Amino acid sequence: MAHRPRIVTDSEERPRWLHWLVVAGAVVLAIGGGYGVFTLLSTELSERYAAMTGDRTRLLELRRELSQRLQDEKAETEALRERLAYLEKSQQIDREACQQLRGSLREMQAKLVDAQEQLAFYRGIVSPAAGGRAVRVHEFVAFPTAAGMRYELVLVRSGQHERRARGRFQIRIEGMAKSADENAQRPQNLVLRGAEGEEDMLFSFRHFQEFAGVFSIPENFEPRRVLITVHRDGAEDPIETSYEWQRVVADKGA
Repeated sequence: MAHRPRIVTDSEERPRWLHWLVVAGAVVLAIGGGYGVFTLLSTELSERYAAMTGDRTRLLELRRELSQRLQDEKAETEALRERLAYLEKSQQIDREACQQLRGSLREMQAKLVDAQEQLAFYRGIVSPAAGGRAVRVHEFVAFPTAAGMRYELVLVRSGQHERRARGRFQIRIEGMAKSADENAQRPQNLVLRGAEGEEDMLFSFRHFQEFAGVFSIPENFEPRRVLITVHRDGAEDPIETSYEWQRVVADKGA
């Protein structure tokens, strides 16, 4: 049997252990390289994790701080709101109290004026030097009402007297009357009458006496002056007192 020639390569000439040595070296190098990469990545990941953990801790701390600050701001805002409501209420109370105080002050001033007028009135009665007249007109006012014009008259007597003063008085309103064509005017007098229709009204008192009545002003008549004439029994001359019409009407705000 014939034998074929055989080609021998270099690989076949190498020992088999060398091949496994190379393989083992490659595996060791791979494992070492992988471990190094793993170690490097682990270190980097650990650092990143630590950094992230620190950031998370700081964020949580910041969140807690902001939450606490927000609660404090809310509490302060609520306190300021309550303070504002209290101040507004206090201001309203002060304003109402001030208005009441002003009203009370006006009322007290009005009462004081009335008291002063009454004091002057009674002083005029009891003081012999008040006016130097036995019977005089203390006040006369006129103001409009639904029934027409109303007048109020007060006669007083100065000094202390045991006997009553008696007599009569007359109220005359002097003015101007317009003619039919309303171009010319002429003097005209309006005499006020008592309840019985008399022109001379009677008085009888020791210290003072009040009178009141209602009258009408004729159409086209313009009042100018009020003349009050007092005739005291036993006195020779009458006492006349006159007032401008605007003065006696203005006293009652008409």
